[in-house]
Amino acid sequence: MAALENLREHWLVVGTELLVRATRGICDGSLLNADSGRADTRARIEEWTSVLSLYAPVNEVDSVRVSA
Repeated sequence: MAALENLREHWLVVGTELLVRATRGICDGSLLNADSGRADTRARIEEWTSVLSLYAPVNEVDSVRVSA
């Protein structure tokens, strides 16, 4: 019976350690994904900003000239 208790206590320690390691791995992966997503979003915003800056002033001026 003591052997069973020892085995149970050992499993609790090992199981807890495995759970902690798995959780850390998931958190680290989530942080990496978040950083990657932020970098992608930042790059897309910069791309669209440069594209919009090419067209926005031209469209506004043309629409004012046409309506006047």
